[in-house]
Amino acid sequence: MILPCALVGLLVGSFLNWASNYLPRFASSGAVSSLESTSRPRSALWHLLASFMSRRNLIHLQKSSWLGVAVELFSALLFAYLWERFGPSWRLLLLALTCSFFLLIAIIDLKYRLVLDVLIYPAAAVVLLFHSILPDRDTLTALLGGAVGLSPFLLVALLKPGGMGGGDVKLAALIGLTVGFPQVLWALAPGILAGGMTALLLLLTRRWEPGSYIPYAPFLCLGAVFSLICDPLPLVFPL
Repeated sequence: MILPCALVGLLVGSFLNWASNYLPRFASSGAVSSLESTSRPRSALWHLLASFMSRRNLIHLQKSSWLGVAVELFSALLFAYLWERFGPSWRLLLLALTCSFFLLIAIIDLKYRLVLDVLIYPAAAVVLLFHSILPDRDTLTALLGGAVGLSPFLLVALLKPGGMGGGDVKLAALIGLTVGFPQVLWALAPGILAGGMTALLLLLTRRWEPGSYIPYAPFLCLGAVFSLICDPLPLVFPL
């Protein structure tokens, strides 16, 4: 069943690529200068293979095409891993949906430098609802996680205007709500570390200057995904 799950992940990745070009239309007016075509979902991997078979120059493919291929392959591997680890279960379904959601946020920020309120606010409401009705969830723990996720990013945004986007602040709070406390610590740490190392690398190679914008949401989403599928905190701090 791993191969069928990988194929499902491939299709989900294709849908996420399409949604990442469609949803920015709901951003504030003028926030996006140009959007890619969203006529219908299509596989970026299939487009790449077709270009290869027709002997086109792959170097001239758009960057978004290569990003789309990476998204589809990552999604396929993620779904295969989730099936291998959790098998057919409600946890598998919830993790697949949640990880796909964070992947969508990351793609949109990479393409358009946007973290959309139209995604963040409804997701926060759904997460709180799930925490309140599922027997193995705790609303108080979720709210504490949201507060821990929100506080440092909000502080940076207030102390250094322009240093942290409002969308990133809301995303950090959403991640905290989703994973709860203390898992939020593990969820945010990899993203903060990866973002800082990337900024330092770009600075050393002179490809980035202080004050320039780096899409931070992909790093936060990456940390969130890894915390959802591989949480080491119970081994360190058993509750």
